[in-house]
Amino acid sequence: MGSEITTKLTFEQFRRLPEDGKQYELIRGEARLNPAPNLRHQTVLQNLDMSLGALVLKHELGEVWPAPLDVRLGEDTSLQPDLIFVSKAQANILREEFVDGAPDLVVEVLSPSTSAHDRATKLPIYATAGVPEFWLIDPVAKTLEVLKLQGTNYLLHAILAADQSLTSSLFPGWQLPLNQLFDFRGRF
Repeated sequence: MGSEITTKLTFEQFRRLPEDGKQYELIRGEARLNPAPNLRHQTVLQNLDMSLGALVLKHELGEVWPAPLDVRLGEDTSLQPDLIFVSKAQANILREEFVDGAPDLVVEVLSPSTSAHDRATKLPIYATAGVPEFWLIDPVAKTLEVLKLQGTNYLLHAILAADQSLTSSLFPGWQLPLNQLFDFRGRF
């Protein structure tokens, strides 16, 4: 009986794979296909990007980048968070084609097909890489979890819902009411 041989990819090998119009992540040497996001996911991402991006640009705090953008977090790991913030102090991790290291903030918008993966697989990778703040947004439940890195693990800092507003020490003076974040314009 033969055995199957699986080759693990390095980040450099992953970057050289031919384009096929799909989005992939590299997790511990294995390429994983990302499903296309739905409209609810994209609406939340757009609402957050418009609010946060405007503040970051106005106050020259750094840069906000929505997916798709490779974030290299190791020799064999490259993820595509839904949104990242890289402060001016961390600007040295920005490359022309990817981000080479841990952003100051990573945001994942959950969907039924990715929720377990985002929590069980990606969360510990972000923690090990040293991402200081991580937001998990659930557009169906209309909740947002703020996790902050303590040592090598995330601690739940806040769970926001209903009429609460999102704030962060990364963005002094900024707040985003959750009813604006989850404004689906009557679609859902």
